[in-house]
Amino acid sequence: MDISLTTSLAGLPTPVAALLTVGIPVLVAIGLGNVMFAVFTQQDFTQNAFMASVKYGFVVEIYAAVAALTLVGAWNIYETARETLQKEAGALYMLALSVDSYNAPSQDGLRNDMRAAIRNYAGDVVSADWPSLQAGLPSTASDPSFQRLARVFLDAEPVTPAQQALAQNIAQWVAQAAEARIGRLSVASRTLSTLLWFLILVVSVAVLVFQWFFGSPNHGLHYAMGGVTAVIVGCVLLVAVKLSHPLVGVPPLLSARPFLELMQVQ
Repeated sequence: MDISLTTSLAGLPTPVAALLTVGIPVLVAIGLGNVMFAVFTQQDFTQNAFMASVKYGFVVEIYAAVAALTLVGAWNIYETARETLQKEAGALYMLALSVDSYNAPSQDGLRNDMRAAIRNYAGDVVSADWPSLQAGLPSTASDPSFQRLARVFLDAEPVTPAQQALAQNIAQWVAQAAEARIGRLSVASRTLSTLLWFLILVVSVAVLVFQWFFGSPNHGLHYAMGGVTAVIVGCVLLVAVKLSHPLVGVPPLLSARPFLELMQVQ
Protein backbone atom coordinates (compact mmCIF):
# COMPACT_ATOMS: atom_id res chain seq x y z
CA MET A 1 0.00 0.00 0.00
CA ASP A 2 2.00 3.00 -1.24
CA ILE A 3 1.42 6.68 -0.60
CA SER A 4 -0.53 7.27 -3.83
CA LEU A 5 -2.87 4.39 -3.00
CA THR A 6 -3.51 5.62 0.53
CA THR A 7 -4.11 9.14 -0.79
CA SER A 8 -6.65 7.81 -3.29
CA LEU A 9 -8.33 5.78 -0.57
CA ALA A 10 -8.47 8.76 1.80
CA GLY A 11 -9.97 10.83 -1.01
CA LEU A 12 -13.01 8.58 -1.23
CA PRO A 13 -16.17 9.41 0.74
CA THR A 14 -15.92 7.82 4.17
CA PRO A 15 -18.73 5.25 3.56
CA VAL A 16 -17.04 4.09 0.34
CA ALA A 17 -13.61 3.95 1.98
CA ALA A 18 -15.09 2.01 4.91
CA LEU A 19 -16.75 -0.41 2.52
CA LEU A 20 -13.39 -1.12 0.89
CA THR A 21 -11.15 -1.22 3.95
CA VAL A 22 -13.60 -3.29 6.01
CA GLY A 23 -15.39 -5.24 3.29
CA ILE A 24 -12.27 -6.59 1.59
CA PRO A 25 -10.76 -8.06 4.81
CA VAL A 26 -14.13 -9.64 5.65
CA LEU A 27 -14.34 -11.23 2.19
CA VAL A 28 -10.74 -12.40 2.46
CA ALA A 29 -11.39 -13.90 5.89
CA ILE A 30 -14.53 -15.74 4.76
CA GLY A 31 -12.79 -16.96 1.61
CA LEU A 32 -9.84 -18.28 3.60
CA GLY A 33 -12.23 -20.00 5.98
CA ASN A 34 -13.96 -21.78 3.11
CA VAL A 35 -10.61 -22.94 1.74
CA MET A 36 -9.36 -24.15 5.13
CA PHE A 37 -12.54 -26.10 5.92
CA ALA A 38 -12.46 -27.64 2.44
CA VAL A 39 -8.82 -28.73 2.64
CA PHE A 40 -8.51 -29.82 6.30
CA THR A 41 -10.68 -31.95 8.53
CA GLN A 42 -11.80 -31.20 12.05
CA GLN A 43 -9.29 -33.75 13.29
CA ASP A 44 -6.49 -31.84 11.58
CA PHE A 45 -7.57 -28.63 13.30
CA THR A 46 -7.79 -30.34 16.67
CA GLN A 47 -4.32 -31.83 16.40
CA ASN A 48 -2.90 -28.48 15.29
CA ALA A 49 -4.79 -26.35 17.84
CA PHE A 50 -2.08 -25.94 20.47
CA MET A 51 0.78 -25.05 18.12
CA ALA A 52 -1.49 -22.86 15.98
CA SER A 53 -2.72 -20.93 19.03
CA VAL A 54 0.87 -20.24 20.12
CA LYS A 55 1.83 -18.97 16.67
CA TYR A 56 -1.39 -16.98 16.34
CA GLY A 57 -0.75 -15.32 19.69
CA PHE A 58 2.70 -14.30 18.47
CA VAL A 59 1.26 -12.88 15.24
CA VAL A 60 -1.43 -10.98 17.15
CA GLU A 61 1.19 -9.38 19.41
CA ILE A 62 3.14 -8.22 16.38
CA TYR A 63 -0.06 -6.91 14.80
CA ALA A 64 -0.95 -5.01 17.98
CA ALA A 65 2.47 -3.34 18.07
CA VAL A 66 2.43 -2.43 14.38
CA ALA A 67 -1.18 -1.19 14.55
CA ALA A 68 -0.33 0.98 17.56
CA LEU A 69 2.72 2.40 15.78
CA THR A 70 0.65 3.13 12.67
CA LEU A 71 -2.21 4.79 14.55
CA VAL A 72 0.12 6.90 16.69
CA GLY A 73 2.01 8.04 13.60
CA ALA A 74 -1.24 8.84 11.79
CA TRP A 75 -2.58 10.74 14.81
CA ASN A 76 0.61 12.80 14.99
CA ILE A 77 0.16 13.78 11.35
CA TYR A 78 -3.44 14.80 12.02
CA GLU A 79 -2.52 16.77 15.15
CA THR A 80 0.33 18.56 13.38
CA ALA A 81 -1.91 19.52 10.46
CA ARG A 82 -4.63 20.79 12.80
CA GLU A 83 -2.20 22.84 14.86
CA THR A 84 -0.65 24.28 11.70
CA LEU A 85 -4.07 25.27 10.39
CA GLN A 86 -5.00 26.90 13.70
CA LYS A 87 -1.66 28.72 13.82
CA GLU A 88 -2.13 30.21 10.35
CA ALA A 89 -5.74 31.23 10.97
CA GLY A 90 -4.81 32.64 14.38
CA ALA A 91 -2.05 34.81 12.94
CA LEU A 92 -4.40 36.14 10.25
CA TYR A 93 -7.05 36.84 12.88
CA MET A 94 -4.57 38.88 14.93
CA LEU A 95 -3.64 40.82 11.80
CA ALA A 96 -7.32 41.53 11.22
CA LEU A 97 -7.69 42.80 14.79
CA SER A 98 -4.70 45.08 14.37
CA VAL A 99 -6.20 46.92 11.39
CA ASP A 100 -8.26 49.30 13.53
CA SER A 101 -5.11 50.48 15.27
CA TYR A 102 -4.18 52.33 12.06
CA ASN A 103 -6.84 54.93 12.80
CA ALA A 104 -5.22 58.13 11.63
CA PRO A 105 -7.33 60.11 9.11
CA SER A 106 -4.62 59.65 6.49
CA GLN A 107 -4.71 55.87 6.92
CA ASP A 108 -8.24 55.17 5.67
CA GLY A 109 -6.90 53.70 2.44
CA LEU A 110 -4.35 51.61 4.31
CA ARG A 111 -7.05 50.05 6.51
CA ASN A 112 -9.10 49.18 3.45
CA ASP A 113 -6.06 47.63 1.77
CA MET A 114 -5.28 45.56 4.88
CA ARG A 115 -8.81 44.18 5.15
CA ALA A 116 -8.96 43.48 1.42
CA ALA A 117 -5.60 41.67 1.57
CA ILE A 118 -6.88 39.36 4.33
CA ARG A 119 -10.14 38.68 2.49
CA ASN A 120 -8.41 38.02 -0.82
CA TYR A 121 -5.86 35.67 0.72
CA ALA A 122 -8.51 33.73 2.64
CA GLY A 123 -10.59 33.53 -0.53
CA ASP A 124 -7.67 32.14 -2.54
CA VAL A 125 -6.99 29.55 0.16
CA VAL A 126 -10.61 28.38 0.04
CA SER A 127 -11.09 28.51 -3.74
CA ALA A 128 -7.64 27.45 -4.96
CA ASP A 129 -5.52 25.81 -2.27
CA TRP A 130 -8.18 23.71 -0.60
CA PRO A 131 -9.45 21.81 -3.69
CA SER A 132 -5.86 20.84 -4.53
CA LEU A 133 -5.17 19.73 -0.96
CA GLN A 134 -8.37 17.69 -0.95
CA ALA A 135 -7.08 15.90 -4.04
CA GLY A 136 -3.73 15.24 -2.33
CA LEU A 137 -1.87 17.71 -4.55
CA PRO A 138 0.38 20.66 -3.63
CA SER A 139 -0.80 24.16 -4.46
CA THR A 140 0.89 27.55 -4.81
CA ALA A 141 -2.15 29.38 -6.19
CA SER A 142 -2.44 31.63 -3.14
CA ASP A 143 1.21 32.79 -3.25
CA PRO A 144 0.51 36.14 -4.98
CA SER A 145 -2.26 37.08 -2.54
CA PHE A 146 -0.12 36.13 0.46
CA GLN A 147 2.77 38.22 -0.85
CA ARG A 148 0.40 41.19 -1.24
CA LEU A 149 -0.86 40.66 2.31
CA ALA A 150 2.67 40.54 3.68
CA ARG A 151 3.70 43.68 1.84
CA VAL A 152 0.61 45.63 2.93
CA PHE A 153 1.19 44.90 6.61
CA LEU A 154 5.00 44.99 6.65
CA ASP A 155 5.20 48.20 4.60
CA ALA A 156 2.60 50.03 6.70
CA GLU A 157 4.19 53.17 8.09
CA PRO A 158 3.33 53.71 11.78
CA VAL A 159 2.47 57.32 12.66
CA THR A 160 1.70 56.98 16.38
CA PRO A 161 3.64 55.40 19.28
CA ALA A 162 0.96 52.70 19.58
CA GLN A 163 1.38 51.79 15.92
CA GLN A 164 5.15 51.69 16.32
CA ALA A 165 4.81 49.22 19.20
CA LEU A 166 2.30 47.17 17.21
CA ALA A 167 4.56 46.99 14.15
CA GLN A 168 6.85 44.47 15.86
CA ASN A 169 3.92 42.18 16.63
CA ILE A 170 2.64 42.51 13.09
CA ALA A 171 5.98 41.33 11.74
CA GLN A 172 5.77 38.30 14.05
CA TRP A 173 2.20 37.49 12.98
CA VAL A 174 3.11 37.70 9.30
CA ALA A 175 6.09 35.40 9.91
CA GLN A 176 3.87 33.00 11.87
CA ALA A 177 1.30 32.94 9.09
CA ALA A 178 4.04 32.30 6.52
CA GLU A 179 5.52 29.44 8.53
CA ALA A 180 2.12 27.84 9.12
CA ARG A 181 1.19 28.34 5.47
CA ILE A 182 4.27 26.40 4.36
CA GLY A 183 3.37 23.64 6.81
CA ARG A 184 -0.20 23.48 5.51
CA LEU A 185 0.85 23.33 1.88
CA SER A 186 3.43 20.62 2.56
CA VAL A 187 1.09 18.39 4.58
CA ALA A 188 0.46 16.29 1.46
CA SER A 189 4.10 15.22 1.48
CA ARG A 190 4.09 14.31 5.19
CA THR A 191 2.57 10.88 5.56
CA LEU A 192 3.48 7.49 6.89
CA SER A 193 6.38 5.72 5.24
CA THR A 194 5.58 3.25 2.48
CA LEU A 195 7.49 0.63 4.48
CA LEU A 196 5.16 1.13 7.43
CA TRP A 197 2.09 0.78 5.21
CA PHE A 198 3.60 -2.40 3.78
CA LEU A 199 4.27 -3.74 7.27
CA ILE A 200 0.73 -3.08 8.56
CA LEU A 201 -0.68 -4.68 5.42
CA VAL A 202 1.48 -7.81 5.80
CA VAL A 203 0.67 -8.34 9.48
CA SER A 204 -3.03 -7.68 8.78
CA VAL A 205 -3.06 -10.45 6.19
CA ALA A 206 -1.16 -12.71 8.59
CA VAL A 207 -3.79 -12.17 11.29
CA LEU A 208 -6.57 -13.00 8.84
CA VAL A 209 -4.79 -16.16 7.68
CA PHE A 210 -3.52 -17.57 10.99
CA GLN A 211 -6.90 -17.42 12.70
CA TRP A 212 -8.07 -20.36 10.58
CA PHE A 213 -5.27 -22.77 11.56
CA PHE A 214 -7.17 -23.93 14.61
CA GLY A 215 -10.83 -24.68 14.25
CA SER A 216 -14.02 -25.01 16.24
CA PRO A 217 -16.65 -27.75 15.98
CA ASN A 218 -19.11 -24.92 15.40
CA HIS A 219 -18.17 -23.52 11.99
CA GLY A 220 -20.69 -20.71 12.28
CA LEU A 221 -19.07 -19.47 15.46
CA HIS A 222 -15.63 -19.66 13.88
CA TYR A 223 -16.83 -17.67 10.85
CA ALA A 224 -18.34 -15.05 13.19
CA MET A 225 -15.06 -14.72 15.09
CA GLY A 226 -13.16 -14.49 11.81
CA GLY A 227 -15.53 -11.79 10.58
CA VAL A 228 -15.09 -9.73 13.76
CA THR A 229 -11.32 -10.00 13.45
CA ALA A 230 -11.52 -8.84 9.85
CA VAL A 231 -13.71 -5.88 10.81
CA ILE A 232 -11.18 -4.81 13.46
CA VAL A 233 -8.33 -5.06 10.94
CA GLY A 234 -10.31 -3.05 8.38
CA CYS A 235 -11.25 -0.33 10.89
CA VAL A 236 -7.61 0.08 11.92
CA LEU A 237 -6.63 0.55 8.28
CA LEU A 238 -9.47 3.02 7.66
CA VAL A 239 -8.64 5.18 10.68
CA ALA A 240 -4.92 5.16 9.87
CA VAL A 241 -5.53 6.17 6.25
CA LYS A 242 -7.93 8.99 7.14
CA LEU A 243 -5.78 10.41 9.94
CA SER A 244 -2.61 10.33 7.85
CA HIS A 245 -4.32 12.42 5.12
CA PRO A 246 -6.36 14.95 7.15
CA LEU A 247 -6.85 17.43 4.28
CA VAL A 248 -7.73 14.84 1.64
CA GLY A 249 -11.27 13.82 0.76
CA VAL A 250 -14.75 15.31 0.50
CA PRO A 251 -15.24 16.35 3.19
CA PRO A 252 -11.74 16.18 4.73
CA LEU A 253 -11.18 15.73 8.45
CA LEU A 254 -9.98 19.35 8.64
CA SER A 255 -12.15 21.97 6.98
CA ALA A 256 -11.46 25.45 5.62
CA ARG A 257 -14.00 27.05 7.99
CA PRO A 258 -11.45 29.42 9.64
CA PHE A 259 -10.63 30.90 6.24
CA LEU A 260 -14.31 31.17 5.35
CA GLU A 261 -14.72 33.29 8.46
CA LEU A 262 -11.73 35.45 7.51
CA MET A 263 -13.32 36.11 4.13
CA GLN A 264 -15.95 38.16 6.01
CA VAL A 265 -13.45 40.63 7.52
CA GLN A 266 -14.87 44.15 7.28
